[in-house]
Amino acid sequence: MKSELPKIEFISATDVDPQKIIDFWKQNDITVSPSDSPQEVKQASRLHPQLFIVGRTPDSRIIGTVWGTFDGRRGYIAHLAVDLPYRRSGLGSLLMEQVENEFKKMNCYKIHLFVEEHNAGVGDYYRRLGYAERTDLRVFSKTLR
Repeated sequence: MKSELPKIEFISATDVDPQKIIDFWKQNDITVSPSDSPQEVKQASRLHPQLFIVGRTPDSRIIGTVWGTFDGRRGYIAHLAVDLPYRRSGLGSLLMEQVENEFKKMNCYKIHLFVEEHNAGVGDYYRRLGYAERTDLRVFSKTLR
């Protein structure tokens, strides 16, 4: 059963303890890797603070996050997370709207987002928001440290 959406404050992740963000992700089905350490999250939040958005209640409880980055041409979204009781309440869409508006201000041409296989069920949600699934690409990664 979903909860009624409370009053929400959208703030930059730079204003939140990175460990609290990481703990929130762990509690809400986000795979946390070594690159999601408090130091890395803090550093990333400073790169484009307007794109790393935290939704929280008036008592400062985190109930949603979206993490965007920008390479000067394309935007990337990772770690959209909504607290379980607030899923299907519109909070995810509000977070996406916030980050998309910031990308528009930056004259971003296109946004890419990544969905882990274990979370593939969110595909219909992103399609409703206007995102198209790419089947012509495979993502490769290399860890440098």
